[in-house]
Amino acid sequence: MKKLLAFALLLSCFVAGAQNFEGTFTQAKTLKASGKVIKSEGNITFTAPDQLAMLYTNPDGDYFIIDGPLVRMDLRGVALDVDSKTNKLVASQRNALLYSIAGDYEKVAKEMDADVTVTQKNGGKHVVIKARKVTPKGYSGLELDYGKNGRITRLVLEEFGGISTEYVLNTK
Repeated sequence: MKKLLAFALLLSCFVAGAQNFEGTFTQAKTLKASGKVIKSEGNITFTAPDQLAMLYTNPDGDYFIIDGPLVRMDLRGVALDVDSKTNKLVASQRNALLYSIAGDYEKVAKEMDADVTVTQKNGGKHVVIKARKVTPKGYSGLELDYGKNGRITRLVLEEFGGISTEYVLNTK
């Protein structure tokens, strides 16, 4: 019984550790209409279930922060604070990011009313999520890669408007 309890405690610590990380990221936003690619990079910190900070070093000073229900951002000089409790679009985008990073891609698919395909890739997982219905705004699909340790390494967000944003994460 003691061994089982010790194993359960160790396992819960491992899972909790997988839900908290910090590292760096690169971002490539592709505009479908022009093919233009806008590149950025910075530092990322994630603490489950709802704390995410992306502090950009290029362009310096930009940020994207999720602090519980509050989404704060300053991207290229445009600052915005939104309470996701009162904005459904921001709430769905917030949840898609948090759930994807935490590895809860089934929750993302459920909220998006989407289909999920999971395949094995390099000892980890490759997940593709595609919305079943077209909507005026939001994500039409996501592509997620998780490493052997279950931690996200790549996230691609496809918007209905034709913008694709790829994040590559290097975490500690």
